[in-house]
Amino acid sequence: MSADYDFVIGGGSVAGLAFAAEAAKRKASVLVLEEHETIGEPEKCDGLVSLRGLRSRGYTPNRDVIQNQITTALIHSPQGRHFAVNATSLEVVVLDRSSYDKQLARLAESHGAVVRTGTRVAGTEQSSDEVSVSANGDRITARFYVDATGPASSPRRGIMPAAKYEVEGDWIREHVVEVFLNRELYPGFFAWVIPYGKHHAKVGAAGFGVAPFKALDDFLASRPSRILRRISAPLYVGGPVRDFVRGRTILVGESAGQVKPTTAGGIMTSIAGAITAAHWATESLNRGEPGLLGNYRRDWDSRFQKEMRSMVRLRGVFEKLTNGDLESLMDIVATPKVALKLSQSDFDFHASALLGALGIQGVLRLARAVTSAEVRSLLVSG
Repeated sequence: MSADYDFVIGGGSVAGLAFAAEAAKRKASVLVLEEHETIGEPEKCDGLVSLRGLRSRGYTPNRDVIQNQITTALIHSPQGRHFAVNATSLEVVVLDRSSYDKQLARLAESHGAVVRTGTRVAGTEQSSDEVSVSANGDRITARFYVDATGPASSPRRGIMPAAKYEVEGDWIREHVVEVFLNRELYPGFFAWVIPYGKHHAKVGAAGFGVAPFKALDDFLASRPSRILRRISAPLYVGGPVRDFVRGRTILVGESAGQVKPTTAGGIMTSIAGAITAAHWATESLNRGEPGLLGNYRRDWDSRFQKEMRSMVRLRGVFEKLTNGDLESLMDIVATPKVALKLSQSDFDFHASALLGALGIQGVLRLARAVTSAEVRSLLVSG
């Protein structure tokens, strides 16, 4: 008995939709199941991304999807000092994620994929040759199930509570992304301001063990704002999961941990994972060689494993830094030489960019400056 589809995809966000587009383009039969009634809503991602990275994958956003161009990144220390990086040449933009997801859905449908909204995957059962997917009381069979459901599939150890508001305020700098570091207020993470227009921004706060909405309210208390929308948006920062393929289930995007452990951003890396997965999954079907799916992890690792390992290591260091350490970090990083190198780096590979900008002497200086011996050893070994 033949399956209903070659691929059923759970989750209609960037990773699931990119997989759908790539697989359908290769003549596979594809069904995308999205639990919400409208693709791209609610919009939980801030949409900060490098056009260069998306362009390299063939997924350049339409002009009307781009909300803002970022020219500067401003990093604030706990004591209010700051360090600026010129981002003009990095091609960093803010996307309307709802519109971008709809763009990807239209692309997938243009290649023949079926996108069904308001349909939640309740469970799956695998046999030797197909997967049975339960959704809204229906049973749908597929040769493979693609898990693109996001944090619901991520290991709990990597989930961090976070909140995001869309706000209007005169204090917002139109083309400047701001990051606020404070170990006491945002342990293991930070507060952020991502402008998406004049006097409008996506403002968020996250940290292990914090009440994110309270943290965000406290952050905005001294910044008069009109709150347009409130969103609970947990972040995944645990790094790639061990297995990208589990029998006849293929994990892509945040479900596979293909997001940055440092910032939880991952539009480009998730799309890259989905493209790679779709290529090898369709090759596996066309050739009748299940073993070809192993190339999915190999190819993704060849591009991203080194950077992901660096980001996991930097996250481990960052989580142990005190506010005093963060001030020392500001002394070392806030130099014209480091700022220039960062302004010429790759936005999607910021761990390598930071370590490269610091150089050996900068890393050693930082290792001497921080208080924790464990952190010093990690920095020196990194």
